[in-house]
Amino acid sequence: MDYRKLFADVHRRPGMFGLDGSFHDFTVFIHGCEAGNDWQLLAGFREWLVVRCGHGDNLVWRALVLHQAFPDGPPHREQLEAEVELDRLAVETLFRLLDEYLQRRAEDGGLARIFDEYVTWRKAQSWS
Repeated sequence: MDYRKLFADVHRRPGMFGLDGSFHDFTVFIHGCEAGNDWQLLAGFREWLVVRCGHGDNLVWRALVLHQAFPDGPPHREQLEAEVELDRLAVETLFRLLDEYLQRRAEDGGLARIFDEYVTWRKAQSWS
């Protein structure tokens, strides 16, 4: 399965997949894809995001995506659901980051490099 293509199709036509086009629905769909792949589809995604953010080692990937979309602090779920423009930005960021990650992971040795960069980042932290 080409998940880059699937996610691009889901992003472009969420209704075709029974989704409402919200950040919440998209993340639930992606989480389901992850579960259906024995939790290996996004192996390294959270770590890749931690390195990109420079913080958030205690967060799940959905929260890290929101930190990338809203560097001054992510909105709460209720705020995302209420404000269309905030949700749109979160969705655009989610799919951009997913595509970048999947492309990077597909490179020769990509997943190993992602984890190596994460371990290097962790070792550089004062709390490590």
